[in-house]
Amino acid sequence: MTLIEEYVYLKTLEGSIAVIIPNKVSNQLRLVAGQKIGITVENASIILTPVKKEPSNIHELFADWQDDNYRERELSWGKPTGSEFPWNH
Repeated sequence: MTLIEEYVYLKTLEGSIAVIIPNKVSNQLRLVAGQKIGITVENASIILTPVKKEPSNIHELFADWQDDNYRERELSWGKPTGSEFPWNH
């Protein structure tokens, strides 16, 4: 991951103080508007940590997967063990 050091100005937004995250930072971390971010104060520093959303179904789990359409044979994953994602269309 590329080290990015930027300086930004705080802004007032609806009675709170907000920071605008530069595009190159949000792109590198794959942040999106509305995403949940954790905030920690440590040694007089503010640390923002993206909260990763865990997939709730098989479609979210494989949302970014690129299929190569190549299979030598049918795949068998074995019998269900009880913690699989449900297959809902």
